[in-house]
Amino acid sequence: MKNKIIGLLMAAAAVLPAGAQEFRSAYFMQTSTTRHELNPALLDESFVTMPLLPLGYFNIGTTGNVGLSNFVYKMGPDWQGYGEHGNTLTTFMHPNVDRGDFLDGLKDNNRMSVSLKYQLLGVAFKGFGGYNVIDLSLRSNSGAAVPKSLFAFMKDTGEEDHYDISNMGLRTENYLELGLGHSHKINDKLTVGGKVKLLWGLGYADFDAENVNVNLADGTWQIDGNAKLTTAVMKTDMKYNDNPDKMKDGRRRFDGLDDFKGGLAGFGLAFDLGATYKVLDELTVSASLTDLGFINWSNALQATSQGTWTFDGFKENIPAGGSGTGAKDLQDQWDDIQDDLEDVFSLYEDGSKGQTRALAATLNLGAEYTLPAYDKLRFGFLYTSRIAGKYSHHQGMFAATVRPLRWIEATANMAFTSTGVTGGLTVDLRARHFNFFIGTDRFFGKLSKQGIPLNNANTNVALGMSFPL
Repeated sequence: MKNKIIGLLMAAAAVLPAGAQEFRSAYFMQTSTTRHELNPALLDESFVTMPLLPLGYFNIGTTGNVGLSNFVYKMGPDWQGYGEHGNTLTTFMHPNVDRGDFLDGLKDNNRMSVSLKYQLLGVAFKGFGGYNVIDLSLRSNSGAAVPKSLFAFMKDTGEEDHYDISNMGLRTENYLELGLGHSHKINDKLTVGGKVKLLWGLGYADFDAENVNVNLADGTWQIDGNAKLTTAVMKTDMKYNDNPDKMKDGRRRFDGLDDFKGGLAGFGLAFDLGATYKVLDELTVSASLTDLGFINWSNALQATSQGTWTFDGFKENIPAGGSGTGAKDLQDQWDDIQDDLEDVFSLYEDGSKGQTRALAATLNLGAEYTLPAYDKLRFGFLYTSRIAGKYSHHQGMFAATVRPLRWIEATANMAFTSTGVTGGLTVDLRARHFNFFIGTDRFFGKLSKQGIPLNNANTNVALGMSFPL
């Protein structure tokens, strides 16, 4: 696959159902050693996680209102390109994919994200009048907000002579996080907690297109608006096209990333704040604000487009995947689409400078009620708001948690979110010096062979092993 930021992010938007999505099912679990990630005041025991192994703590999840099946289709035997070189899949651009069916399956604003958290090490201990935690994690968060109008322009170019492709964004940020946290019990009712996090930036890319209008004039598409790409991938440089036909106002056109160079791309700082308060013996309320901070990406490379540029139209050989010896497999079709999208959003070199970007902060508000008649059963409600502009996400989760024996705890939940209704289930096995959990906030539906959600992008899985001290 060609190494081009916009193409890569657009492909991710189409096939990945990207900030941070913590494992929320753990919030009301007494046996959990990870819920302090959601609220630092919930740190209440000493433990060591399994270092440098996925079983320490691993969480990967997707959120969105579309899935892979919206963009990739199984061809019929009578479709052009079917069976050539064993190819039976195609993109939405194939002429046999009905325009109406394709566009009716999309939302006006198609939002997708994927997040990963992999804890490299973690240790919690008692001291300083409370509990303390030190952990090191790798975090990756990517998101896309793509208007239906872009896909309409791609699918039925020529049906209309004007398209408004505005409020589009694609973003990915990847960094190492070292956290130092503390929880402190003020009295029998109130507990507070906080965490300071040092951040080392590994890679960042942000593409933003605002007020982009496409108009047909004299057989050529005239595009005007503002598009901007900012990227910092370790110490890697951009590549530019020196062809005079690809230059504008003396600026070279962006043509992807140069050979990879390792190193840190930025530094940052963030804070988590939280508290719990026991209103009644049976009722506890809580609140937290996490990832309140920033990363400064030093020497971030810039590529922009402003004013008016032209576009000749999408290649005719994309939809059918070719024929005969010119047949294209699904990957080649995506490559062609990427090339054309980079013509739609032409970007030109604009130097480099430091960029300070705020993290996507998350607000959590919780309430938990213990059933008086059976104190091993608890009910909870958690409201979560991820504050990230066009990538924002909101959720209200209802949970029922039961711990019939000291060594086992289970929780089931249902959530109403910005991207649909989800359900989750988690089981935690607990011994005196051993703790293991596995669960999901959002059940997996039907998956592709590559493990990508087909019909709905709201899926995740988390698991972890720790050793209580």
